[in-house]
Amino acid sequence: MHYLIDRFAPAERRLIWIAALVLIPVFFFPVLPIWAMKLWAPQYREGLTLTICTNTIKGDLQSINTLNHYVGMKHITADDFREFRFMPQALTLFGFLALLGALVNRRWLAILGWLAFTGFAGFMFLDYARWLYDYGHNLDPRAPIKLALFTPPLIGWKQMANFKVLSVPMPGTLLLGVAWLLGPLAIVLEMRDAKRAAR
Repeated sequence: MHYLIDRFAPAERRLIWIAALVLIPVFFFPVLPIWAMKLWAPQYREGLTLTICTNTIKGDLQSINTLNHYVGMKHITADDFREFRFMPQALTLFGFLALLGALVNRRWLAILGWLAFTGFAGFMFLDYARWLYDYGHNLDPRAPIKLALFTPPLIGWKQMANFKVLSVPMPGTLLLGVAWLLGPLAIVLEMRDAKRAAR
């Protein structure tokens, strides 16, 4: 308990500042892409792209939805993702918790923000995986072209019919990952400094 209510060392406090500054702009710049999916086929050698931001989905939606119609997949629209209604605000809240923890220099506030951020990130990945599963398993049986049930890749390469699909995290996710890693890094550095001081 004493550890939680205690203060950060100066070096570790700076890491919390950095984590807050990485998270807070997500609310003001929600167009930063967080995930992307690229599809290639013989008839689409240049590829089709689907880009997910924290508040919308962009890319070659019209072409992809036209293909979806023929194989019985549902159309993709931003309205399919209820997360867009709260994701920028949630990430900003975690940033403000880190910022508040750095301002008042109390570990428990920063740790609370980090734990909430971790739980939210886990929920988002599971929800995205569920959406991908539903996308490839709830096919319209009346579709002109019949496909075997499938799940698009959460990350990495996958062959789907005559399409090659690549799913990768984008700069927004990489920045969020950096912010997440700064939390445990601050604690590890504190533990190291405490051991050195004890010697």
